[in-house]
Amino acid sequence: MVHGSEEDLNSVSRKAVVVRHERRRLLLHTFLAVIAMSMSPVSTSPPASAAGLKCPGLRGDKLKDCLREYRKQEQGKEAEDEVEEYRQKVEQPGELITLPSGIQYREILTGTGTACDQGSVCAISYQVFRLSSGAYFKYSSGGRPILLFAQGYGTEGQDDVGSVYKFVLGDKNALPRAASVAIKGMKEGGKRRILIPPSLGWVNDKIGPQPATFGGKRRLENHRDEPLLLEIDMVLVKQFDSSINQLDDIRMSRPYSLPAPPNPFKRQIG
Repeated sequence: MVHGSEEDLNSVSRKAVVVRHERRRLLLHTFLAVIAMSMSPVSTSPPASAAGLKCPGLRGDKLKDCLREYRKQEQGKEAEDEVEEYRQKVEQPGELITLPSGIQYREILTGTGTACDQGSVCAISYQVFRLSSGAYFKYSSGGRPILLFAQGYGTEGQDDVGSVYKFVLGDKNALPRAASVAIKGMKEGGKRRILIPPSLGWVNDKIGPQPATFGGKRRLENHRDEPLLLEIDMVLVKQFDSSINQLDDIRMSRPYSLPAPPNPFKRQIG
């Protein structure tokens, strides 16, 4: 039994030696192949370009530099894609619509329910934004929105998730004049972001909707003379006959354009 065990061990040892030699042979062939490729003549194709996703014919430090540049460009592309995705979702969502009156809005969701018209009783959730400084250089109703006040979203610690603001479309002071025109035809389940020019916005404290919190009131007071964004979710529409006719009296010679950005040196110079 002992003799048989020694023969088995010798057999295993011989196989292990063969395997080691085979591995060494494969490694040697691989090494020689790499050497041969590195010493091959440089291709006559155009110069290596990281932007073209290739670095042909380069070795050593030049190859490292090419790959490093490629990685930088790829990371830059990913960052640009993320920024563009953010802008499409947050700053410039939906399709930009310009009405014959010159009022502009973005159709974020079309909606499938009843469409509102003058005299309709509407229930909405809404958010009011001001535009950051960068918005002066963007689309009329684009730009990064900064929240002023809202209803129905639980902002500022309010217990109002799902609550709505109700009004009759066309009633005086129910909405800013620009919004009264822009939401006409909006359907239940739809969402629009409306650009509110200062002259057609919250020109006084009687115009709804008004903020429910002290902070919201203060922010609206500070920014009522700026272009604002009113984002509306149409929750419910009840259609009634009405003789109200105040929706089509707005005429602008051209779409409202945002003013130039504020000059921080103006006060010092002037």
